[in-house]
Amino acid sequence: MAQTEIMEVHLNDEFENWGETVKNTPTFTFVPTTVLGIQNLVRYASENNMRVRCSGFRHSWSPIFSQKSEILISFVNLAEVTTLRDPRSLIPGPYPGVPDLKTIELMESTASGKRLCRIGAAVTNEDFRRWALEKNAWALPVSVIMVEVTVGGVNAPICHGAGRRHLTVSDYVRSVEYVDCKGALQTVSDPHQLKVAAGAFGLLGVVTHLTFELDAMSYAVMTPRKIDVGLAIPPLRKEDIPRALRGEWYKKKDAEAQMENARKEFVKRARDDYYSEWFWFTYQQKAWVNTWNTVTDEESAVDYPSHDEVFLQWMQGWIGGVLTESVFFNTIPGSWQTQLLATMSMAALPGEDTLTIKTQLPNALHFRRGIQNMRVRDLEFQIPIPGLPSDPSQPDFSVVQRAWWDAINLVYSPQYDGWVIDTSPMRLTLELRIMGASNLILAPQRGNTHGTASIEVLTVPDAHADGEWVGFMQQIADKWMALQDGNGRVLNVRPHWAKEWDGLKMGPKKMDARKYLREVAYKEEIPEFLAIMKEIGKGQGWGLEEVKQRFSNELWDELLYGETTK
Repeated sequence: MAQTEIMEVHLNDEFENWGETVKNTPTFTFVPTTVLGIQNLVRYASENNMRVRCSGFRHSWSPIFSQKSEILISFVNLAEVTTLRDPRSLIPGPYPGVPDLKTIELMESTASGKRLCRIGAAVTNEDFRRWALEKNAWALPVSVIMVEVTVGGVNAPICHGAGRRHLTVSDYVRSVEYVDCKGALQTVSDPHQLKVAAGAFGLLGVVTHLTFELDAMSYAVMTPRKIDVGLAIPPLRKEDIPRALRGEWYKKKDAEAQMENARKEFVKRARDDYYSEWFWFTYQQKAWVNTWNTVTDEESAVDYPSHDEVFLQWMQGWIGGVLTESVFFNTIPGSWQTQLLATMSMAALPGEDTLTIKTQLPNALHFRRGIQNMRVRDLEFQIPIPGLPSDPSQPDFSVVQRAWWDAINLVYSPQYDGWVIDTSPMRLTLELRIMGASNLILAPQRGNTHGTASIEVLTVPDAHADGEWVGFMQQIADKWMALQDGNGRVLNVRPHWAKEWDGLKMGPKKMDARKYLREVAYKEEIPEFLAIMKEIGKGQGWGLEEVKQRFSNELWDELLYGETTK
């Protein structure tokens, strides 16, 4: 006799993702709270020949969700999901602990002195942050900034943090528990098979729990600074700085020497720091530099941001969201919008010359709250950092400098210069994080021996409504994907799977993005991914065609299996 579980389900509820780039109407939207519930809904899907996909929580753009007339799973209740500015994250207190899909359970120690931790796929980053702070013993070494996302949602599309010594978040997974296409609960812990299972985009089945390897708790010593954009990440040539951004130092006799010192400082931060990130808000004279290292001594550590600061950050995000969705804001010129948002954003960030903040690692990783309160559009690429032509064993960060200034100079190109005309597609920020490589088969960072420049451009939805965003994305994609190493070889630049890459033209032949990823960027990786999927299935009693029919969608049918309905 089969077990039963009462479960929340919605019939023909329209789905729209956070980024407002995907909209469809699944037949059923399930909100399971137990593994048994997931098993039963997958069995129902199998009996009725329906496909099952999970939805992420907040940050999302690419069409990796469910389809019309199929089944969608949300691990977060729909009231919380659809309340964009949800104040529940402001309520202080430790993580209360919830069984099954929201469990957090410390497991055994590893041979390297680290600790395994079993985490439910429905646990949010905020849940885990509070748990880690309360225990004050173990922490994930990397994470995304946002706290209003689920652990399962961060893991599935292979998301990442920052720091050249670090891999993607998914690389720290040591075991994956999932419900397969027949409704059976399975586990993958073999290191070879985890290269697929730990970053499988929901194609393996419905992931219920992930076991991560944690580091001992450490303390970040943060010294954020606001530095002239020409010196934060200096260009390769002084003349590459647009006239509007040439600060007072530019005409001084020692300008070239200042640039060289700035270059060395940038390389040191990018190469060596535990965490390394740079922001430039459009038209601003200064960039925000947030790179830091950790210590084991907790003396003088503070709770950062404090509860009052969290509330302030949340309110700033709320105001930004209300503002950018207002009729008034959307009627003013794009360049005015940009100036207003950029000035407000820089003013909200810390950066006094003497500021030092020492805090627990999870707080430093999640240093901004309320980000989810303001919808944005987002394009991100992963650029391999090549070796120096003179010494291939050392990273060549000149590629990163070129990518950074390619974006800034595109903003100031005649077609977009907001001081002359009212066209301003990048109305928020240019962001760069330096990180390592990845061992996962379909990670865009895979093979990047010297690390990866994770670089993205963000804007507000009105830039898309004004018809400015898509063309800008294509132009910046053209520039970044044409980057070469010091020997003239084109780098294998690939997009972040969760961001706005679908629909672009890629490569010198301007191929459709899906075709380019399948036939060029992941030409060798896709067959390898499918072979390991097949290997997992052989050992666990299912076939590749079975999981395709149950857990794929139109995007993955085309990308992985070469099938298209277009």
